[in-house]
Amino acid sequence: MELNGDYLFVPIISKDGGRTSFKFNAQDAADYYGYDLGESSGHLHAGVTLTQPLLGRAPYKTAREQSQINMETARYNIRLEEHQLERMVTEQYLLCLLDQTQAAFADSIDMLLERKAETVRKLAGCGMAKQSDLRLIAIEQSANDELRCSYLQSFHAHLMELNTICGISDTNDILLPDIDIGPCLPATDGESLFTEQYVHDSLNVDASWRSFNLKYKPRLDLFVDGGMQAGAFSEWYRHFGLSAGLTLSWTIADGGQKKWKKRQSELQQHTISTYKANAANERDMRLKQSLAELGMFERRLDAMAKRIGEYDGILSDYSKEMEAGQVSVLDYMQLLHDRIQAERDRLLLQANRKLVIVTYNYWNH
Repeated sequence: MELNGDYLFVPIISKDGGRTSFKFNAQDAADYYGYDLGESSGHLHAGVTLTQPLLGRAPYKTAREQSQINMETARYNIRLEEHQLERMVTEQYLLCLLDQTQAAFADSIDMLLERKAETVRKLAGCGMAKQSDLRLIAIEQSANDELRCSYLQSFHAHLMELNTICGISDTNDILLPDIDIGPCLPATDGESLFTEQYVHDSLNVDASWRSFNLKYKPRLDLFVDGGMQAGAFSEWYRHFGLSAGLTLSWTIADGGQKKWKKRQSELQQHTISTYKANAANERDMRLKQSLAELGMFERRLDAMAKRIGEYDGILSDYSKEMEAGQVSVLDYMQLLHDRIQAERDRLLLQANRKLVIVTYNYWNH
């Protein structure tokens, strides 16, 4: 249904009755210059036209199918954005946890160094340790404090970035709870999230081809006009009415457009299939790569746990021997420094392992 109208005036120069005059919208004249009034004369038209196809409802069906495909595509894009956002937030959260854990570890080291400093003070009082040993512990405490401050600074920066991603305006540091992340089970039915978009693209190409084909079918339309149509403007209010009729259209030849359109659709489908296969292959490779990295991290963490266990055993013996004056404080502090570095390496390995799990879970949809 559409509202339409037009207003046409035809000016002439009339010489009727021996007088020359200008008429901006003449309806009749005998001696004049201008358009032939028998062919074109002014009129006023305003009304409403209703057009209704009579041969089937294929256009409506095709349009409805395309609308449904567009809705499914929109829902898919929302799910994909949510999935990507989930990965981004989780990775940022893990970075915050790593900084928080390292800062807490630095606090525990500070308490340990303070206890050892007290022990060395007692040994120094008995002549079994030197003041330089106390300065050595103080240097280690200062270095540990500097590392703790750097971890807290990094935590604040990562937390603010996390809040920005999540739309949180709070700028205060908070204590984040730890999370346990494990590999999720692979999807066993339906399309992968990373290949589903190509299914929608393929359906859209099919729907577009079906819509294009509708122009080659006979089209019979019923139209009804209602409104006002007048040639004499002075009596326009007397010329309200309506009319109705049928129109038939049928494309017989199109110069090969249908052939080229079909070829275009076939090429689009081939391209979509190629992209889909490439996306599936990339997903498979990402999953295999993540699983291989997880296996390597597990082996490295096991080796690191054994190494730290050996450090703890030796440190326990060194602590007893240092208190008995059999081992120098320098030797003990060097071994303690190596033990601390090993623990920091293990914390970093654990964080990287969780990040790999996040990557695996991201591609396993």
